[in-house]
Amino acid sequence: MADVKQSQQRNQVTVSAIETASPQPKRIGRVWLIFDKLGAVGAVLAAIAAPCCFPLFATIAGALGLGSVPFLRGNAPILIQAMTALAFVGQIASYRQHRKKGPLLISGVSASLVVVAYLMNYHVWLIYAALAGLTIAAIWNLVNTRRSRSCCPAGDMQAQSRAADRG
Repeated sequence: MADVKQSQQRNQVTVSAIETASPQPKRIGRVWLIFDKLGAVGAVLAAIAAPCCFPLFATIAGALGLGSVPFLRGNAPILIQAMTALAFVGQIASYRQHRKKGPLLISGVSASLVVVAYLMNYHVWLIYAALAGLTIAAIWNLVNTRRSRSCCPAGDMQAQSRAADRG
């Protein structure tokens, strides 16, 4: 009887230690999960701000008041590549969270299109396709995250695991 009580006390100490340690990794994980959205938005904004390089975006840029931003216009290729890499890192972090291969695959193809366009054979339509793919993947991850939150909130999972340990 005493052994059972000691075992329960050890389990409670272990569970409480895990519960106090868990908020920090969740906060760090959330930062990584923002990268896919930040990278996609940054790459699209860099392309929109350089209408000389991306004529399809010239009207959108004019409507947003970004006719031509000198800093972005000169650095658009570098910024698009950097934001694409950031978005891909964010997609990897999102994949590790929800294990959905679709957004990661689309993001990988988009990153490959950017590499091909800037390092091998430049064609503006490759960049357009890559930016569209990054945007689709970021939206898909956002939908996956919202669905997983509504399906099983973290508080309910912790309560269910504690109930299972006690029973």
